[in-house]
Amino acid sequence: MEQAILDQGAQKFGRGSYSLQSLGGFSENVYEYIGEDDHRFIMKFLDASKYNKASVIRELTWMAYLAENGLHIAGSIKSRDGLLIEEVSHGTKHYYVIALAKAPGKPMTDLESDFDVIEQWGRGMGKMHALGKSNPNSLVHRMSFPQWNEGLIFTGSFPDAAGEKVHVRWNEYMSILETFPKDRDSYGIIHNDLHHNNFHVEDGEIIFFDFGDAGYHWFAYDIAIAIYHAVQTVPKERKAEFSVRFIDSFMNGYLKENTLSEDWIKRIPFFMDYRNTYSFIYFSKFVNESEMDERTKNYLLKMKADIEEGTPVAKLFI
Repeated sequence: MEQAILDQGAQKFGRGSYSLQSLGGFSENVYEYIGEDDHRFIMKFLDASKYNKASVIRELTWMAYLAENGLHIAGSIKSRDGLLIEEVSHGTKHYYVIALAKAPGKPMTDLESDFDVIEQWGRGMGKMHALGKSNPNSLVHRMSFPQWNEGLIFTGSFPDAAGEKVHVRWNEYMSILETFPKDRDSYGIIHNDLHHNNFHVEDGEIIFFDFGDAGYHWFAYDIAIAIYHAVQTVPKERKAEFSVRFIDSFMNGYLKENTLSEDWIKRIPFFMDYRNTYSFIYFSKFVNESEMDERTKNYLLKMKADIEEGTPVAKLFI
């Protein structure tokens, strides 16, 4: 990202001398601000050609709503002018800039042994889903959250790099998903990316963050996302056993906060396979092969082969 953009963003939210340290993010747009008094927070630079201001306001409003209802969220920080969203430009580039408190604690690294945290993770998601059920009297439910099939991956042409067989598989998923009911007990506002890198753990308590993908989807899909990414951290020979233990702990927490029928729980493996295909297409559409290292290229080739052959991500005994 151009230094002029970073300088403007830091000046909007910073006080005194500053430095910005890149934390990455899918679009390499997330930075940590480190002030002269070691004051730290997170800054996100959102490309205005991909985001609109209403969607940024929606994200911040949803976070505040969850925090007000008891979830531990890394909250927003106001700029020097008292704004939650600032705008910066340089040349033809225009960005929205938001700042968030840096979540205390550390990422969860030992997914195979800390099942108490996994249960709390499930409980947190369950509470989000309970709050995400349609409620016409709630401000957040009057806001225009995107539906499951809205977003950049669903617009424009299918990426040639993904291949025709994957395209056929994708169309099959679309046809099946369009038949699913959207009743209040199965469909609502979800985090849409609540994997183990989107929360920290401090003294056994989870602090959630990164709500930029929040929108309407099936609750079972949000659960599948958590499992899908957790399973990727485990060696092949332990995946099946881990999957069973994970879903048991996660759902034990989840069902303390939200109800989900057995029929929808049985659809979780389907949503995991859908997530795998979605992720592959997303990479194919938005990441140039020239920007990938060999490890990423080989991983994507394996993903493509599994999708084409219909190989399930994991076998869950649920």
